[in-house]
Amino acid sequence: MEIVKAEKCEGLACKVRGADKLFPFSAWDKPDKVNWFCSEHLRAAKAFSEKEKQAFMQYYADPEKRKWLAHTSLMLYEKYSEKY
Repeated sequence: MEIVKAEKCEGLACKVRGADKLFPFSAWDKPDKVNWFCSEHLRAAKAFSEKEKQAFMQYYADPEKRKWLAHTSLMLYEKYSEKY
């Protein structure tokens, strides 16, 4: 589903300032925050977010390391560990 937004792409150094078609994206660790990207930067944001999520899940798979997670991060770990 395409969503039209009048603002600019939030991609780093985006050449498409004021692009007329931007897409919403929420990173795995900030599901309540919506960022807007052009199609090129949306792909990059999704790939980066997935890479971060996998690294987080792999690192905190150790229960000893998980003991020090903040409550919000622990809830995210539990949410995504059910999907793995």
